[in-house]
Amino acid sequence: MGKERLLPWLVEFSRVNAASLAKGRPGDLPNLIYELRQWLDLEPDEPLNREVGDLERGPPRLQAIIDRVAELLEAVADRKRFRADYSGGGVVLDASKLAFAGGRALSYRDAKLQDAVVRVALDDLYEDTAAALRIQRCQEPECSKVFLAERKNQKYCSHRCANKAASRTYRKAHGKERAARERARYERKVKERAGPSVKVARRPRRKRQP
Repeated sequence: MGKERLLPWLVEFSRVNAASLAKGRPGDLPNLIYELRQWLDLEPDEPLNREVGDLERGPPRLQAIIDRVAELLEAVADRKRFRADYSGGGVVLDASKLAFAGGRALSYRDAKLQDAVVRVALDDLYEDTAAALRIQRCQEPECSKVFLAERKNQKYCSHRCANKAASRTYRKAHGKERAARERARYERKVKERAGPSVKVARRPRRKRQP
């Protein structure tokens, strides 16, 4: 389900009467449950799939979920607070903050600090997916730092890493030319000292240290 469809679908979902839907056309209830699974974006191995599948046999359970979503959307419409409790704590939506930049509308209560930090981080990533996709890993092997790219095609975290990569690429591409220049320079220096007729032997290659 595309991001632009998420909230319109949620509003429609909050208006559903599960009992009436179950008594209606045969495909209506299965279609709604299918859309719920799509909206939740569940992976095939997620345990929630089983609960979603069981909803077709229990319209009252589905209605309880619908009613809870309706409470949330009513709080948003009225710019009021909404609290949802879960096993590790609770989350509070202060809908009055949704219209203003700079303040978080969500806060986590009675939860462990690590859980709250991860949940808020996930919220921020989801709320600004364009920025989230700019989170990259530096392509310089000696760095590999995670950074927030300023440009879409930025591969390196800094000018220093970009210059190192460019220098390495240049050396690799022009290695033979550099070796030839160094050889010519070496021969020139030897002949300046020993005379132009002297034959210059090649310098032995340095053995690499094991």
